[in-house]
Amino acid sequence: MTFWSAPGQTFFISLFSGEIRAELFLSDGEFGAVYSLATLLSACVLIWSGTLLDRIDLKKIALATVFGLSIGCALMSFSVGLISLFIGFFMLRQMGQGLMFITSTTAVVRYLDASKGKSTALAGMGYAVSEAIMPSLVVALILWLGWRSSWQAIGIILLLFMVPAIIYLLRHHRQRHRKYLHQIISDEENNNPIDKRRQWTRAEVIRDKYFYLFAPGLMSQPLMFTGFIFHQVRLVESKGWSLIAWASLFFIYALVSVATKFLTGFWVDRYGAIRLVPLAGIPMAFGLIILSLSSNIFWGGLFLVLTGITVGFQSTVSAPFWADMYGSKHLGAIKSLGAALMVFCTAVSPFLFGWLIDRGVSIETLAMASAFYIFLTSSVAYYAYRLRLE
Repeated sequence: MTFWSAPGQTFFISLFSGEIRAELFLSDGEFGAVYSLATLLSACVLIWSGTLLDRIDLKKIALATVFGLSIGCALMSFSVGLISLFIGFFMLRQMGQGLMFITSTTAVVRYLDASKGKSTALAGMGYAVSEAIMPSLVVALILWLGWRSSWQAIGIILLLFMVPAIIYLLRHHRQRHRKYLHQIISDEENNNPIDKRRQWTRAEVIRDKYFYLFAPGLMSQPLMFTGFIFHQVRLVESKGWSLIAWASLFFIYALVSVATKFLTGFWVDRYGAIRLVPLAGIPMAFGLIILSLSSNIFWGGLFLVLTGITVGFQSTVSAPFWADMYGSKHLGAIKSLGAALMVFCTAVSPFLFGWLIDRGVSIETLAMASAFYIFLTSSVAYYAYRLRLE
């Protein structure tokens, strides 16, 4: 599920931006605005659709999500104007970035609670591998088939691989789910006040002040990284780099991300996810400073390496954080709230960055401002962690 969330992720979609903008006569800002509006709508819908994970069988919702993502790929291939492009973007973001990813992370945290850090890291390898190999494959596919046929091929391959995989891998899931429900009931019957306190509802989470102190730190990476990756073609052009050379660097980025995921997984199980949240964005902040100060592609590679550390760190900490803070009984609903915020951030940044680029703001200025923002939100998260200990 994490690997095949790629068609709904910014790093994947943005590789088509040059061809789509040229054929539909869109500027960076206009293209970013359509993408942002579709992503914003996806964030709103995700608040509802994410709760389905608490009510619908995992196999059924996984299959429905895969079919929905495949339909999104088909819609993208038929886009001829702003409305059809908007609908295609919405389906990709809702099914790929939203439900594919939430389904995976909610499942491993809920059903593998004793080792949720390591299991989240292991599941997250799918996304890291996707980031490593998909950019080069997509660039080659576009050159071979064109951008429309590429979307059609991706949708077909997605169905051929994922449908039998879901049916096979979840063949014994009903027994697993019954065991999970029995454990929840057992904890409640033991009258353990800690367990009861941690099984929060989404309404209770919304009223919790710590949610608003930790959330900006958790969201800083998707907010900033999405902005730069969505406009990566413009970034490469402004730096004078080759797009093929830039795409090849994602393999190193992904290796670093995978290594960080495993290391962070052990740290989460040992120290807890809450303690680690303030540290997640710091490496990317330093990477953005480097990107701001240099135009050599070597330093661009170092930016991706440091960003890979943050992405591996943040993606592994995020799902266990919600479980550690608020319990797993209503995790689908709670995580959909966090995911909606994340999607909202990824909706804002492409439009905002595109608007600023259209008005002459340089990539270097955007990078330095983004680094400052990450340092600020990390400081707020650290304050929340210290306040929670008192």
